[in-house]
Amino acid sequence: MGLSYRDAVRLLGGQSGTAKALDRLSGGLLLAASATGGAFVLSLFDARGELARLSGALVTELGDRIRGLDRFQRSERLAAAHAVIVLTAYFEALAGLDLPFDVERIEPSEQVALAGGGPPGTNRPADLATGLLKAEVPMPAPQWPYEVTLDTLGGFYGGLSKEVVRFLSGLAAWDRLDETQRDRLTGTLITETPGRAVVRYEELFRRLAVEFPEVAFWANAVDHQATRERLRELGGALAGLERTLAGIATGRLPDERRLSLSRAYRAALDRPILTSNDAFPGVRLPSLGMAYVNPDYRTAVVDRPEGVGEESWWEEQPVREDLEAFLLGRLTVPEATRAPLMVLGQPGSGKSVLTRILAARLPPSEFLTVRVELREVPADADLQAQIEHAVRTATGETLSWPELARSRGDALPVVLLDGFDELLQATGVSQTDYLQKVAEFQSREADQGRPVAVWVTSRTAVADRARPVAGMVAVRLEPFRERQVGAWLRVWNETNETNAGWRPLTSEAVLAQGELARQPLLLLMLALYDAGRNRLRGSDASLGQGELYERLLHDFAEREVRKAGAALARPDFQRAVERELTHLSLVAFAMFNRGRQWITEVELDADLAALAADVDQPMAPAGLRSRLTAAQIVLGRFFFVHEAQATRDDRRLSTYEFLHATFGEFLVARCVVNEIAELAELMSRTRERGRHVPIDEAYLHAVLSFMPLTMRNTTVGFVEERLQDITEEQRVLFRDLFLELFHDALVPRRDTRHADYAPQPVTVPRGPAVYSANLVLLLLLTGGELTGDELFPNASDPVAEWRRIALLWRSQLPPEGWLAFVEFLDLDRVWEGDRRQLRIRGRSDGELSPTDPFWTYDIAPGHPNRTRGLRWLAWIRTDAGLLRRQARVLCDDGDDVLVHALEPLAGELGSAVATFHVHGERPPLSAAHALIRLWLELGRDEGPEELTEAFEACLQIALFGFAPADRHTRRRFRRLVLRHLAEHWLRLDADWLDHAMRMIWESAGGPAKDEDDLRRDAAQILPAYRLGRGE
Repeated sequence: MGLSYRDAVRLLGGQSGTAKALDRLSGGLLLAASATGGAFVLSLFDARGELARLSGALVTELGDRIRGLDRFQRSERLAAAHAVIVLTAYFEALAGLDLPFDVERIEPSEQVALAGGGPPGTNRPADLATGLLKAEVPMPAPQWPYEVTLDTLGGFYGGLSKEVVRFLSGLAAWDRLDETQRDRLTGTLITETPGRAVVRYEELFRRLAVEFPEVAFWANAVDHQATRERLRELGGALAGLERTLAGIATGRLPDERRLSLSRAYRAALDRPILTSNDAFPGVRLPSLGMAYVNPDYRTAVVDRPEGVGEESWWEEQPVREDLEAFLLGRLTVPEATRAPLMVLGQPGSGKSVLTRILAARLPPSEFLTVRVELREVPADADLQAQIEHAVRTATGETLSWPELARSRGDALPVVLLDGFDELLQATGVSQTDYLQKVAEFQSREADQGRPVAVWVTSRTAVADRARPVAGMVAVRLEPFRERQVGAWLRVWNETNETNAGWRPLTSEAVLAQGELARQPLLLLMLALYDAGRNRLRGSDASLGQGELYERLLHDFAEREVRKAGAALARPDFQRAVERELTHLSLVAFAMFNRGRQWITEVELDADLAALAADVDQPMAPAGLRSRLTAAQIVLGRFFFVHEAQATRDDRRLSTYEFLHATFGEFLVARCVVNEIAELAELMSRTRERGRHVPIDEAYLHAVLSFMPLTMRNTTVGFVEERLQDITEEQRVLFRDLFLELFHDALVPRRDTRHADYAPQPVTVPRGPAVYSANLVLLLLLTGGELTGDELFPNASDPVAEWRRIALLWRSQLPPEGWLAFVEFLDLDRVWEGDRRQLRIRGRSDGELSPTDPFWTYDIAPGHPNRTRGLRWLAWIRTDAGLLRRQARVLCDDGDDVLVHALEPLAGELGSAVATFHVHGERPPLSAAHALIRLWLELGRDEGPEELTEAFEACLQIALFGFAPADRHTRRRFRRLVLRHLAEHWLRLDADWLDHAMRMIWESAGGPAKDEDDLRRDAAQILPAYRLGRGE
């Protein structure tokens, strides 16, 4: 929300001499609570340009007035100064206007009107004063290109000029002008004055930006391209941002609390980009401050929740390269304290790293920065408690947020909330109001005199799970381009150039891997994979993300097995490596099946005891330390897992998480596919022996009975990638295996192995529902098409069986997993002879086919209701009121949405929803369907064909549809259709209209009472048509 000129003068001038002079010139309009503005409109056309001169003086005095102000107050004053120069530019353009009459010689009666004295009065003077002095002035914003700001100003000035013309046209002097003079003056004001004002604005803006550099970054002005270049030259990892902010610092030295937070965050710059630097012998990891490369980005104002998560929406936004300039502008613009900024990106795109760098770089004299890792703070706590928890984690000091905010001095508080997507997964509940809560926190803090900027990071895929708030801006980090890949590799090679035998990793070798080289985390993985034996450079083929993770994890597991010191034969060595990776997969499942990105040591110990009895337990040296737990043994040597420790009641508590969520998602997929391959191999061997042995799938059942794989789209993608490489013979085996397991998935189990594996408490139906859904998903990922008969081979009606199990899935799967599962399925409803059938495939981009009520109600081809030669067939199979009651009982949001959309029909036209009609060979449709289609066609400006077709369907239903007992609904439907026909008949095909009229009159000629109603209705409603046709 921008300032008005009046607000800006008050904010900048207060009771200064310049402000008082402006107030006198405007007739008291600026500083008084209310004033007429008559003197002001007269001063607009003062040839001496006094109004523009005094406005300019107010900005000239700005330097003295902002000394000693804090960061937010400085930004407010600069915004006010900008508002003043916007109007100053227009005042100057008006002052130079050559009017065809002398303003000072306006008649006395008009002077009285201008001063607010009533007739001959209009409110034109007040309107003009309001338009110029009280209207919200456009503000530049870092999310908009400079050209957009200029276009907006041009429109703003055009609106002001229209108010000026409206004011002038009310003067008697206007009436004395001839038409040519009026046109010339109007043309000058409307077409030339806005352009002159924009040119003058640019000059004034440049002056303001020279004196106050942050203003330049608000506008993304092309003139400041050189400044952006200097930012890049100052160094990586936002070093240019830091130096620029330090150069315009106005605050006093920070207190110890701000320094303590800054020291904690700044220390990260000198640490390796991965915490386990010794995990890769012979490789040096660059520091965070050296390795960070600014990505490109897109940015936009978020005006609808569904857009921010859609690739197509982001594709409409231009790619920008000036991240530091954007961040600087965003940090200093007043709007930053009114709504959160969302920072989005793909996994591994650098969202979290950006917040770490930003927290380290923001000068503590100007900003009180708190970085909140949402996965580390209590997920069910409110925002203030989460901030306080983060402060304690960073500094060791327990402080309340109000206490910390009051100590901010001249600094602007900046809260960086990192990991909204992880908060979603940690809580397992809807967070649609999360951004609203953030905005309410900002509003409360502003009311208390503690304005605060808040940024929130999230994966793009789940960004639409939270409703946007007014004025919210989003930024999406883009994949690296070749330039950024090259910059990152230069740092990597320089860090390792002194290593013995080091061969630099080239951009060509990395870029050959396609998209893997474009995300910062995956680029690091590629470099680590290559570091051992330069394997990346020796590979001609590009790697998939899953293949890269497989090779990297496998290499690391091999290194750990060798470090154990045992001399193993090759087969034993490979088994030991695979065991390490299997144990690591159980860690991934421990997190996945709890719906979290982390796991406690106690929880992991329990899972390993239930599923992995082969975890080695070395003897502890006597008298030195306690025995290691299973979790410590499995995770103690894996750099891919980060351990966080805390102490409670003198006990050490540990939690574990993967360095990046995609490691866990890959390991879940790897474990599933490997276990499937082993089971399929056992099935193959038993078939070769000619006997059937029950499949021992206890382990697979255990890990796949708690969460659907669709909870993580990345996991599904990894499974799909691994299944692409199987042979056709394996594909057949996998399919047979999944079908056999699915047929018994809902049967009570007698096998109690792994019964102790309980990552979360589940109800009795939950386990079979999740397991069977996962099996169907794996079937579809394996490839090919499924039929209902394959899933339910002994069922007389596979559609009924599918409906039962689908309802079970909907009731038991978490909403996020259920919706992703539905999105993955592509289901065709077909006939096989006179029997309904389902054909199910994996995801497809095709359009959904229309619903066929014949199929829904099992009216097969050849059924008498299809073939008995009736002109029309109507039937009702359910009551619309019962449908509403069913939705009310189920409390399903999807059902409620559909019922809500149809509720306007529920009263007078309730049965229209569930009464179906068949006309000739056309598909059946309900009266409600036909009526809604007609309404939509009436609102379109298309040709007559579609509208005529919609009228034909509705008219046939109106004349011949509905059950005999439902005559009241039919009459209401008829009257609706006839009224629409009477209103829109001119848009319809003339031949069809004659045909329609004949049908109406013929139907009205019947003996029944209902036909009497039709005759009266037609006579009352359609006379306009008959008169128009000359009848």
